[in-house]
Amino acid sequence: MRLIQLITACCALVLCRGVSFAAGATEVHAIAFVASHQPGATDPRLAPYEAVLRANLRFESFRSAGESSAKVSAGGHASLSVPGGGHVELEADANGTIQARKGGTAVTLGPGHPAVFMGGPAGNGSVSGVIIML
Repeated sequence: MRLIQLITACCALVLCRGVSFAAGATEVHAIAFVASHQPGATDPRLAPYEAVLRANLRFESFRSAGESSAKVSAGGHASLSVPGGGHVELEADANGTIQARKGGTAVTLGPGHPAVFMGGPAGNGSVSGVIIML
């Protein structure tokens, strides 16, 4: 009988712990960048994302223009301020799946899968953008 009570207590603890994780907030990070046709080294802060940037953008160099973050709870909304101006709207469903929206473009974020939103001209043939990740 005591074994059944112990198993029941452990199951209840695991279930309660799972609920607290689901109710927690997820932090979403943003790194603003400027992509340029000028040859040069990529900013070290962008090194983990260089392959994604090069695969999607035909530019020679990338430099960081600032970072920011915001937290969004399951079933909630948040606005992530983008360095250099603008914002990205964040929405999390009841399961904690997060969708990021900038302008008319929306993407679902996942661990290890950053999203890239492009901005406007940044002068000298450069363009601005932002990488969003969990």
